[in-house]
Amino acid sequence: MKQINFFLVIVIALIALVPIVLPSRFDEKFEHEFDAPIGLVYDEFYNLRQFSKWQQFTASDSLTVKKFSNKNEDEENYMIWDSENASVASGKITVDNFSINNFVNYTIKYDGWEKLDSLNVQFVQEENGKTIARLNYLSQDIPYFYRYFSFFKNPKSKFEESMDHLNNQVKVRLDKDKKEGKLNYGEYRIVEFSKVNLLAIKKQSKLSEKDIMNDIDNAFGTIYKSLANKEGGVDFDLGFPYIYYTDFNKDKVTFFAGIQLIEDLPLQREMKKVVVPKGQYLLSLHLGPRSKRQQTVDKMKNYAKSKKLQLLDKQLEVMLNDPKETDSVKLKSRIYIPIKK
Repeated sequence: MKQINFFLVIVIALIALVPIVLPSRFDEKFEHEFDAPIGLVYDEFYNLRQFSKWQQFTASDSLTVKKFSNKNEDEENYMIWDSENASVASGKITVDNFSINNFVNYTIKYDGWEKLDSLNVQFVQEENGKTIARLNYLSQDIPYFYRYFSFFKNPKSKFEESMDHLNNQVKVRLDKDKKEGKLNYGEYRIVEFSKVNLLAIKKQSKLSEKDIMNDIDNAFGTIYKSLANKEGGVDFDLGFPYIYYTDFNKDKVTFFAGIQLIEDLPLQREMKKVVVPKGQYLLSLHLGPRSKRQQTVDKMKNYAKSKKLQLLDKQLEVMLNDPKETDSVKLKSRIYIPIKK
């Protein structure tokens, strides 16, 4: 009997003391490379509805209930999950901070735990168009006896499983976007471009986006006034604005700003008919302020170099929204650079 009691004392002592040598927190750093553009990968992390499809932390319980924030009603961007499975538990993940296509910071609150875990994900685009996601997970201090449970539920393995699922998801989504003609930020495509006839005005500006945009505004203002009816409106859809850059030198750029030429449209004032030739072009999407447009062009050139493509000096830009009416962060344009045969 004394031996049994002694044995029980030893077991209880071991149970009480073992957590001392177990990790008191789980801080993990790791990265994953995706063969996908940075804009698509970023969206999979920032959009928590997308995030919920591939994350594996709640996957073991198919009955987990999830609730998402409403963009129109909630200031926070969050997902709440509720599970009766002890290994999944319940809690809330919130996007605490973000920079579009650069990083997303999360806080994670588990029900019944006082402090927060945090997750930082940084995104880096490589010259070849692939994206690296760098994840840094910082846990709260784990309560003493919870260390047994946490030791066998190390979050790193769940993140690795999640990245494998996300890798498959971005491939499916990228294929779908290509079929639908959608272009993601950071994506590069070699496309067959058909000849386009433009009704345009020739301008020469200093190599400054501010000067270029002033000349572009003046050119489109002239075109609009010449096509306006007596009421001051236009009788047809002008379509997207085109800017065809034809010559770059040390301190100036020559370009034509205009619209697609419509049959029987008379040429007035400074207007000219300009032909953008057909051929193979490298296409990418610029997203953000005009002041950062050159960064997109530089990335396209780096991509071309990594793929051993030779680009010509000309550029065609199709503006997808109005700089005067759109927040600079949300400005979009498609940039085409012809590929040398």
